[in-house]
Amino acid sequence: MVDVVSIIIAVVSLLGSLLAAGFTGWISYYLDQAKQRKATKALIHKYRDPLTLAAYDLQSRIWGLVNTLLDYYEDEEKQENIYVYTAFLIGQYLSWTYILRRQAQFMQFSTEKTNQKLNKILDAITEQFSWDRHAGEDPFMLWRGQQMAIGEVMTIEEEKEQLYCMGFAAFSKKYHTDADFKKWFLPIERGVNMLVDARRRQDPIATFRLRRLQHLLIDLVLLLEFHRATN
Repeated sequence: MVDVVSIIIAVVSLLGSLLAAGFTGWISYYLDQAKQRKATKALIHKYRDPLTLAAYDLQSRIWGLVNTLLDYYEDEEKQENIYVYTAFLIGQYLSWTYILRRQAQFMQFSTEKTNQKLNKILDAITEQFSWDRHAGEDPFMLWRGQQMAIGEVMTIEEEKEQLYCMGFAAFSKKYHTDADFKKWFLPIERGVNMLVDARRRQDPIATFRLRRLQHLLIDLVLLLEFHRATN
């Protein structure tokens, strides 16, 4: 009888220990997830505004390239602006997405619906830049590695490990004086030339990638504005 009681007490004790360990593990997991969600929300809040502006400025430039901006291509001064500022706006967008993802690498595992939507749109934009399966849509095709490299070279680190995108003046100077820097933006310059040639041939297919990118960038702006309104 004593042995049976001892066994029962041991089993109950073991079950209690297992339940306590399980509860402690669940609490630890819950607190870790809450901490992760809070950190992700803080990072999105920190980089939301510059990313929103970068996406808006880029979609506006894309609209111009598809519609009326190339009307001014023959003007030498405006041609220079088309090349350099277009390269800057693409680089600015890629810089802020690079910064966001570098600072929030765990975001891809988040269960927050807004974060999942954000990742989905960012991934779709990356995919559209690198898409090479449709004939005639070559302008502005950037491989994933090229996109990452542009984001890296456009990013500067200031005090206390704060990351920022370089400004247009600094970009323009480096674009014109540093061949190693400019080489990353040559596909963008070639993209402008391809658009000009396609425009002369009255070939609209060359603009299809840009049209899809513009729609995705607008989706990104709207999502980030929704995040602003609800947080």
